[in-house]
Amino acid sequence: MSDRAPHDSAGTSSRDESTRSGFSLVAVLVFMLIVSAIVVPFAVTAKTRLMIANSEVEQERLSLLAEGLGNVVASMLTSASGRQKFPLDSTPASCRSGGFSFTVRVQDHGGLIDLNAADDRLLELGFAALGFEQQASTELAKAAIRFRDNAKLFAGLPQSRSAVGPPEDKQAPFESVSELQEFSALSSIPLRTLNGVFTVNSKRGTISADRAPDRLRAALAGGSSASVVQAVADASAYTVDVVVRRDGSGIAGEAGFIIEKSPTGAAFSRVSRSPAAEAGALPPVAGTAGCEVLFGTEAAQILRGWNS
Repeated sequence: MSDRAPHDSAGTSSRDESTRSGFSLVAVLVFMLIVSAIVVPFAVTAKTRLMIANSEVEQERLSLLAEGLGNVVASMLTSASGRQKFPLDSTPASCRSGGFSFTVRVQDHGGLIDLNAADDRLLELGFAALGFEQQASTELAKAAIRFRDNAKLFAGLPQSRSAVGPPEDKQAPFESVSELQEFSALSSIPLRTLNGVFTVNSKRGTISADRAPDRLRAALAGGSSASVVQAVADASAYTVDVVVRRDGSGIAGEAGFIIEKSPTGAAFSRVSRSPAAEAGALPPVAGTAGCEVLFGTEAAQILRGWNS
């Protein structure tokens, strides 16, 4: 009996120690799970935020590059030879340098409809290009003329409010295409789309069909107006859009603006910003020319150094 007691006591002590070790192990595992549940989300969030910040910095860098290249293109457009390097109807021209691609779109405003100078028939064609039926296009053209012209011209006409027009007539020239978004029928149309049909910068009552963008050219071909011509004099205003993409990253930067050529020389001035597109959502365009052709030898050399 006396020999068994110490043996039982030792066994009990061993089991108690094993039980305590098991509890300790479980406690450690639970603690590690709790710490992981707290730390891992923070680590993932921090990494995600860092990636977003890096992407934003890269996008800003590409946008600044696009801005500079836009100035290069604007300078070339105001020279005699530069206008021959780019399609003037918003057809994209592009090139590649290193791990980056560059897309340029230029729109001569002689190929757009001037809201202040166009007659009702030409305005109708413009609204038809936006997808409106004949009757709606006619009503919109009348509303645009009423909006821009002096009230004295309509003194003898009914003053009933158009269902497609703005809540109030300005009775002064359009200052921006964005004013079309005051029209109830046009309020939901993106400004970039409106700018692809209309302008306030050509100052002409005619439109050059060969410099009209595809959407507008199709409407011009389907209609008739004495204001549609096949050639236009030296352009005075352009929209310039430049998109820079970094290959394989999905990151892109964009810059766009409207320029007017100085009547006294080859200088240009920016009139306004062009509505930005979602540059990353625009489909890449295969290279159509060398960067030396699009931007000149000096700019192309800078791009090669910038890529290295």
